[in-house]
Amino acid sequence: MATLNESIKVSASLDEIWPFVADPIGQATWNGKVSDVRRESNQPVRLGEWFGVTYRMSGKGRDSEVEVIACDPPREVHFRHHFQWKSRNLQVDERYNLRQQGDQVEVTQRIDLSRAGIPWFFRLLIWLIGRFGKWSEQSSMEKLKEVVEDSVGR
Repeated sequence: MATLNESIKVSASLDEIWPFVADPIGQATWNGKVSDVRRESNQPVRLGEWFGVTYRMSGKGRDSEVEVIACDPPREVHFRHHFQWKSRNLQVDERYNLRQQGDQVEVTQRIDLSRAGIPWFFRLLIWLIGRFGKWSEQSSMEKLKEVVEDSVGR
């Protein structure tokens, strides 16, 4: 119940999508919650790398130190976000899996909130909304599809 999953099919190759998913600066082009990336490189991440990200959550900036805990280019990247809230060290895991299917790539995003310090009843609510709710605006995965397909001319 503490995991949000979303998948989308994108008309592009694995190599065309990978930089948008595995480069935090590339993520900022489609993830509206990313407001600042503190990283020296503008290349896809490497296993074991650390960098900083500020997210806009509920109108406030939230800083996170991000660790790359799995990286298998161009198929999988797994980020662990470390942050503090009320003197507690918390974590959110964000994983992207890419799978070629003909002339499209299925991109699956999994966000694990089980160590984010969210009370169980709120996690249940988040899960229910993610499972049965409808986005009132474009989701970040829909925006990823739009940005990638525009960049490759499809």
